[in-house]
Amino acid sequence: MPDLSRRSLLGASAAVTGAVAAGVVLPAASAQADSSSSPSKSVRHGDIRDVKHVVILMQENRSFDHYFGTLKGVRGFDDRSTITLPGGASVFQQPTTTPGQSQYPWSLSETPAQGSLTSETIAQTSAGLGHSWEDQHGAWYGGLMCGWVQYKGSVRTMGYLKRSDIPFHYALADAYTVGDAYHCSVLSATGPNRTTLWSGMIDAAGKYGNPAFNGGDESNLKWQTYAETLQQAGITWKVYQGSDNYGDNGLEYFTQFETAQPGSALYENGVRTVPEPSTSGVTDNADNLAAAVRADVIAGKLPQVSWVVTDQAFSEHPDGTPEDGAYYVHGILNALNADPDVFNSTVVIINYDENDGFFDHVPPPTPAAGTADEFYLEPSLEALGITQPLPVGLGFRVPLLLLSPWTRGGWVTSEVSDHTSVIQFLEQWTDALGKPAKCAYISDWRRKVCGDLTSAFDFQSPVFGLPQLPAAPAIGLSLNSQPTPTTDAMPEQEPGSRRARPLPYQPNANLDSFDFGKNGEIQAQLSFTNAGPYVSRASHFSVYNNTLPLPSLTEFPTAYPGQYTVDPSRSASAKPVTGAVEIGAGSGDGKYDLTVTGPNRFLRHFTGDTAVSGDTVQVQAQYEGESGKHAKLSLALSNTGKETVAFTVTHNNYMSDRPRTYHVDRHDSETVSIDPLAHSHGWYDLTVTVSSDPTWSRRYVGHVENGGNSITG
Repeated sequence: MPDLSRRSLLGASAAVTGAVAAGVVLPAASAQADSSSSPSKSVRHGDIRDVKHVVILMQENRSFDHYFGTLKGVRGFDDRSTITLPGGASVFQQPTTTPGQSQYPWSLSETPAQGSLTSETIAQTSAGLGHSWEDQHGAWYGGLMCGWVQYKGSVRTMGYLKRSDIPFHYALADAYTVGDAYHCSVLSATGPNRTTLWSGMIDAAGKYGNPAFNGGDESNLKWQTYAETLQQAGITWKVYQGSDNYGDNGLEYFTQFETAQPGSALYENGVRTVPEPSTSGVTDNADNLAAAVRADVIAGKLPQVSWVVTDQAFSEHPDGTPEDGAYYVHGILNALNADPDVFNSTVVIINYDENDGFFDHVPPPTPAAGTADEFYLEPSLEALGITQPLPVGLGFRVPLLLLSPWTRGGWVTSEVSDHTSVIQFLEQWTDALGKPAKCAYISDWRRKVCGDLTSAFDFQSPVFGLPQLPAAPAIGLSLNSQPTPTTDAMPEQEPGSRRARPLPYQPNANLDSFDFGKNGEIQAQLSFTNAGPYVSRASHFSVYNNTLPLPSLTEFPTAYPGQYTVDPSRSASAKPVTGAVEIGAGSGDGKYDLTVTGPNRFLRHFTGDTAVSGDTVQVQAQYEGESGKHAKLSLALSNTGKETVAFTVTHNNYMSDRPRTYHVDRHDSETVSIDPLAHSHGWYDLTVTVSSDPTWSRRYVGHVENGGNSITG
């Protein structure tokens, strides 16, 4: 049952025609408080205990590239650490349903005006696309990311918005912190993603009944929600919703809330609607919600944790316009600022339940086959020959904005996270308050891979006050427009970097050797590590064999990218995780082309031909000096062949060093040391080639962490 069918039973907002008003772009926040603000009057601890309220605004159905692919300094359209599709095309160059044709991302507002509808109106009101379990997994295509147009059924999947289309959203990113590695939790629809936000899982193992895997299928859920966990811990909470909540209050699909009676805590905090005195205009829903929040702020009754749930028109669910979403969010921010002391002690988390059908180019981390609580076999797919369970997630990237005094300044956090990260943040906070509220349902794999958002906060340097933001007038359109591309070229991203928060990884991967079988089989042996003095979270790696033809989904997982999750280690001598990739299976063809991806633009690309160089030339990348704050990247060049080999190291980006050639004698080695922290804020992107084989290359891209702030790559 598709996600939209659930919503169709709940009514729709009135549609009126209006005008789109543009606003000015807010520059990055200064280090000083806004002149109209005052610091929090409560005692400051300089840590997470300074947070008094958390407000969660989960919006609808927008991917990261769709909203922020052109935003300066994030992992968007200028990303250089990308995979290629089977056949060698860029991941941005998605095949269409016409054989031999493809489509790059294209600006929705470049669609020509249609009668009285301006190009901007058409962009704002673009209709939604499919986002079920079936077509989300189809677009993902086992991690190959090549099924977007085919499974979404339209080139509109490649449409995006830019700063002039959504100035308010860009202003929030410029003023606060944006997450460019935040994923929805489930490769599916709204329902299961919101179920995860409110409870930590979808019950993939069926321990409590039928898994909530697809939008429209959730009901009679029986496990404990995180709201109840907060209540048991003594943390106050509330859902702010109107009589039209678009079915987006995830609590109401749990039996205990479905049967809750007026007067009970579950009903009063999780089911009851806010007063709705305004009933005659297009902005009623948003205005009533803001009024309810404002009233509680002024009365000193704002709970410690709040979820605010709006209707379709203001949720940004296509064809609800982003500008209407901006009106709603702006209203909630102003309501919180009715008492500046409340605003100055509040964290507002704006995230999106899933991507609708909109394209994103970053493959989501997924667990290895068989990982507990992370795989589900959808019976309807058996008719297509898919008889293996598919991963629940992670899903595609969606926008994340963290608004608080401790996230001001136009920062980026690139820590891998998902909807369970919101719960993990609340876990850290409640534990610090002495009222720990631990969620029992987040899988072990998610806790390893997905962060708790705390690394995005600087509790020592708050910037108080609500910044000046662009005007956000409601326009109230509901047109289901069908914009069409007029261009087919790689879009441009705003130039420049942004300030970046430190990350808890130090991923590394090497192609170590080849194993040759008796019947022509060849295996490439890989190793993965995640070690360093600041490492505290697992790194996830995906391995792509770029020489393989496009497989059928029925071949999952054997013909698809390998998935490896490597636990954190503080020791440089930690034993690596190993993996193998079949190349030239049974044919004696030793040509190989392998890509390894990891967090924060990490990439390794290995090419060559074992029939030419075999196993005689190798490079081992390591991080040296890991016991101190200034780690360097070292490349051990080795030659076990019979002739001298010239290795050439070329910097592709970040550093301006000229290519350097190192002549390594037979049965000898040489180590090259590179210092990205001294020259390029920790970033490196270089390629090693050899004189003995023109097909042989090793590309290394990544970031050296030193526990401090940096800039984006």
